[in-house]
Amino acid sequence: MKDAEKIQGNALVQLLTELQLNDTPLKMVLSNDDDVQLTYISDIRKRKRALHFRVNSPDGYRKLDQNQNQSRLKFEFTDRENIKYAFETSTWDLSREMIWVRLPEFANRYQRRKLFRLAAPHGTHLYFKVKDIRYKLLVINISLGGTLGVMVSLTKQMEQELKPYTSKKLENAELSFPPKDHQKAEAIVKIKKCQIIRHERSPATGKFQCAIEFKEISEAEQKKLTDLFYKWQRNYLRKRKIMRA
Repeated sequence: MKDAEKIQGNALVQLLTELQLNDTPLKMVLSNDDDVQLTYISDIRKRKRALHFRVNSPDGYRKLDQNQNQSRLKFEFTDRENIKYAFETSTWDLSREMIWVRLPEFANRYQRRKLFRLAAPHGTHLYFKVKDIRYKLLVINISLGGTLGVMVSLTKQMEQELKPYTSKKLENAELSFPPKDHQKAEAIVKIKKCQIIRHERSPATGKFQCAIEFKEISEAEQKKLTDLFYKWQRNYLRKRKIMRA
């Protein structure tokens, strides 16, 4: 099942700006019509004390007048990572052959969260305890549903203690992310319950790898993780765009 996340505030403005820069096509349709039109964002600016974006007015919409202008507009698009976004608004107006659309309060972002992964920032660790022994996982990649990493300083005794916990839930784990920019302390996300769903020694490196699924996180900690995750994703896409230029 796909999950929806609300993109709003500065993140929404940045998203629409990237659509404009990348000439990303948007599907546009009136709420009372089944006719889907493709269009592009050609400008973003403040009008009537609010941010608006401008799209070309397809032929079928040029006949609209102000009395008909109360229908809701629906927009849908897919980014380069094949992630779907959608939003709608009733605040828009025609200007010559253009439609000015007031930025919505939010856009819905749909993705299979647990399958979408990013390389974790260097120095990211997951800590958990088994029989009072503290384990440290160097996180390789991360999603909103779990992590994959390699064990740090794993002894044979620790490995034997860990194996029976594949089918059991671990409690009170901590995700630790390295300080960034001018921050002095690392960011910590607390995981109430998680589970080792796979562990093995890599034949290539000989290191002990663990795939861990998050089972229970508080609402506040989930929001913290989600905010961090999307920040990394935006940075990743920005760097990739620069490399492609």
